[in-house]
Amino acid sequence: MVQTTIILSIIALILTIINYKKTGKHYEGLKSGLKQFIQTTPIILGAFVLAGLIEVLIPREFVQNWLSKEAGLKGVVLGAFGGMLFAVGPYAFFPIVASIMSSGAGLGTIISMITGWALLSLTKMPYETAFLGIKFYLKKQMFSIPLSLLAGLTAFLIELFIS
Repeated sequence: MVQTTIILSIIALILTIINYKKTGKHYEGLKSGLKQFIQTTPIILGAFVLAGLIEVLIPREFVQNWLSKEAGLKGVVLGAFGGMLFAVGPYAFFPIVASIMSSGAGLGTIISMITGWALLSLTKMPYETAFLGIKFYLKKQMFSIPLSLLAGLTAFLIELFIS
Protein backbone atom coordinates (compact mmCIF):
# COMPACT_ATOMS: atom_id res chain seq x y z
CA MET A 1 0.00 0.00 0.00
CA VAL A 2 2.93 2.31 0.73
CA GLN A 3 4.40 1.65 -2.73
CA THR A 4 1.08 2.53 -4.37
CA THR A 5 0.88 5.78 -2.39
CA ILE A 6 4.42 6.72 -3.37
CA ILE A 7 3.82 5.94 -7.06
CA LEU A 8 0.55 7.90 -7.15
CA SER A 9 2.20 10.84 -5.35
CA ILE A 10 5.07 10.89 -7.85
CA ILE A 11 2.61 10.81 -10.77
CA ALA A 12 0.60 13.65 -9.20
CA LEU A 13 3.78 15.69 -8.69
CA ILE A 14 4.89 15.11 -12.29
CA LEU A 15 1.47 16.14 -13.62
CA THR A 16 1.51 19.24 -11.40
CA ILE A 17 4.93 20.23 -12.72
CA ILE A 18 3.88 19.60 -16.34
CA ASN A 19 0.74 21.71 -15.92
CA TYR A 20 2.41 24.43 -13.85
CA LYS A 21 2.86 26.72 -16.85
CA LYS A 22 -0.70 26.22 -18.09
CA THR A 23 -2.45 29.21 -16.53
CA GLY A 24 -3.43 27.82 -13.16
CA LYS A 25 -4.68 24.43 -14.34
CA HIS A 26 -2.69 22.73 -11.59
CA TYR A 27 -4.60 24.73 -8.97
CA GLU A 28 -7.89 23.57 -10.48
CA GLY A 29 -6.68 19.97 -10.37
CA LEU A 30 -5.54 20.27 -6.77
CA LYS A 31 -8.85 21.86 -5.76
CA SER A 32 -10.80 19.14 -7.55
CA GLY A 33 -8.71 16.41 -5.91
CA LEU A 34 -9.18 17.98 -2.47
CA LYS A 35 -12.94 18.19 -3.04
CA GLN A 36 -13.07 14.49 -3.98
CA PHE A 37 -10.95 13.65 -0.94
CA ILE A 38 -13.34 15.51 1.38
CA GLN A 39 -16.36 13.80 -0.21
CA THR A 40 -14.95 10.27 0.00
CA THR A 41 -13.26 10.45 3.42
CA PRO A 42 -16.47 9.73 5.41
CA ILE A 43 -17.22 6.73 3.16
CA ILE A 44 -13.71 5.35 3.56
CA LEU A 45 -13.70 5.88 7.33
CA GLY A 46 -17.08 4.18 7.65
CA ALA A 47 -15.87 1.26 5.54
CA PHE A 48 -12.81 0.77 7.72
CA VAL A 49 -14.89 0.91 10.89
CA LEU A 50 -17.33 -1.61 9.39
CA ALA A 51 -14.45 -3.84 8.26
CA GLY A 52 -12.95 -3.77 11.75
CA LEU A 53 -16.29 -4.63 13.32
CA ILE A 54 -16.82 -7.50 10.88
CA GLU A 55 -13.36 -8.85 11.63
CA VAL A 56 -14.09 -8.83 15.37
CA LEU A 57 -17.75 -9.89 15.26
CA ILE A 58 -17.58 -12.78 12.78
CA PRO A 59 -16.75 -15.83 14.90
CA ARG A 60 -13.60 -17.65 13.82
CA GLU A 61 -15.58 -20.90 13.93
CA PHE A 62 -17.95 -19.55 11.28
CA VAL A 63 -15.05 -18.57 9.05
CA GLN A 64 -13.36 -21.95 9.58
CA ASN A 65 -16.55 -23.93 8.89
CA TRP A 66 -17.99 -21.89 6.03
CA LEU A 67 -15.36 -19.67 4.42
CA SER A 68 -11.92 -21.19 4.93
CA LYS A 69 -9.92 -23.38 2.58
CA GLU A 70 -11.20 -26.38 4.52
CA ALA A 71 -14.80 -25.36 3.75
CA GLY A 72 -14.10 -26.26 0.13
CA LEU A 73 -16.83 -25.82 -2.43
CA LYS A 74 -19.38 -24.41 0.03
CA GLY A 75 -16.97 -21.54 0.76
CA VAL A 76 -16.66 -20.83 -2.95
CA VAL A 77 -20.45 -20.84 -3.41
CA LEU A 78 -21.00 -18.64 -0.33
CA GLY A 79 -18.32 -16.27 -1.57
CA ALA A 80 -19.91 -15.84 -5.00
CA PHE A 81 -23.40 -15.23 -3.67
CA GLY A 82 -22.11 -13.17 -0.76
CA GLY A 83 -20.30 -10.93 -3.22
CA MET A 84 -23.50 -10.62 -5.23
CA LEU A 85 -25.37 -9.39 -2.15
CA PHE A 86 -22.83 -6.74 -1.14
CA ALA A 87 -24.58 -3.56 -2.20
CA VAL A 88 -21.60 -1.29 -1.64
CA GLY A 89 -18.98 0.43 -3.73
CA PRO A 90 -15.29 -0.45 -3.88
CA TYR A 91 -14.38 1.92 -1.02
CA ALA A 92 -16.47 -0.19 1.33
CA PHE A 93 -16.23 -3.60 -0.35
CA PHE A 94 -12.47 -4.12 -0.38
CA PRO A 95 -11.85 -3.26 3.30
CA ILE A 96 -14.67 -5.65 4.23
CA VAL A 97 -13.24 -8.42 2.06
CA ALA A 98 -9.78 -7.78 3.53
CA SER A 99 -11.16 -8.21 7.04
CA ILE A 100 -12.93 -11.44 6.04
CA MET A 101 -9.69 -12.66 4.49
CA SER A 102 -7.68 -11.83 7.62
CA SER A 103 -10.28 -13.75 9.65
CA GLY A 104 -9.18 -16.90 7.82
CA ALA A 105 -11.28 -17.12 4.66
CA GLY A 106 -9.75 -19.21 1.89
CA LEU A 107 -8.42 -17.90 -1.39
CA GLY A 108 -11.21 -19.58 -3.37
CA THR A 109 -13.85 -17.91 -1.21
CA ILE A 110 -12.22 -14.49 -1.55
CA ILE A 111 -11.77 -14.80 -5.32
CA SER A 112 -15.37 -15.93 -5.81
CA MET A 113 -16.56 -13.10 -3.54
CA ILE A 114 -14.69 -10.45 -5.52
CA THR A 115 -15.79 -11.97 -8.84
CA GLY A 116 -19.38 -12.28 -7.62
CA TRP A 117 -19.36 -8.65 -6.52
CA ALA A 118 -17.87 -7.46 -9.81
CA LEU A 119 -20.12 -9.52 -12.08
CA LEU A 120 -23.29 -10.19 -10.13
CA SER A 121 -23.74 -7.26 -7.75
CA LEU A 122 -27.41 -6.40 -7.45
CA THR A 123 -26.59 -2.69 -7.23
CA LYS A 124 -25.99 -2.68 -10.99
CA MET A 125 -29.40 -4.15 -11.84
CA PRO A 126 -31.31 -0.83 -12.20
CA TYR A 127 -28.69 0.58 -14.57
CA GLU A 128 -28.22 -2.55 -16.63
CA THR A 129 -31.93 -3.17 -17.06
CA ALA A 130 -32.63 0.50 -17.84
CA PHE A 131 -29.92 0.84 -20.47
CA LEU A 132 -29.49 -2.69 -21.79
CA GLY A 133 -32.82 -4.35 -21.08
CA ILE A 134 -34.03 -7.09 -18.77
CA LYS A 135 -33.18 -9.86 -21.26
CA PHE A 136 -29.55 -8.77 -21.35
CA TYR A 137 -29.41 -8.50 -17.56
CA LEU A 138 -30.80 -12.01 -17.06
CA LYS A 139 -28.43 -13.50 -19.65
CA LYS A 140 -25.48 -11.70 -18.06
CA GLN A 141 -26.43 -13.05 -14.64
CA MET A 142 -26.82 -16.58 -16.02
CA PHE A 143 -23.31 -16.47 -17.53
CA SER A 144 -21.75 -14.66 -14.58
CA ILE A 145 -22.81 -17.16 -11.91
CA PRO A 146 -20.77 -20.02 -13.39
CA LEU A 147 -17.85 -17.65 -14.08
CA SER A 148 -17.77 -16.52 -10.45
CA LEU A 149 -17.93 -20.11 -9.25
CA LEU A 150 -15.27 -21.20 -11.74
CA ALA A 151 -12.92 -18.40 -10.67
CA GLY A 152 -13.33 -19.34 -7.02
CA LEU A 153 -12.99 -23.05 -7.72
CA THR A 154 -9.83 -22.48 -9.75
CA ALA A 155 -8.32 -20.39 -6.95
CA PHE A 156 -9.36 -23.05 -4.40
CA LEU A 157 -7.67 -25.80 -6.41
CA ILE A 158 -4.50 -23.76 -6.91
CA GLU A 159 -4.39 -23.01 -3.18
CA LEU A 160 -5.01 -26.67 -2.39
CA PHE A 161 -2.20 -27.95 -4.60
CA ILE A 162 0.33 -25.23 -3.77
CA SER A 163 0.13 -25.49 0.00
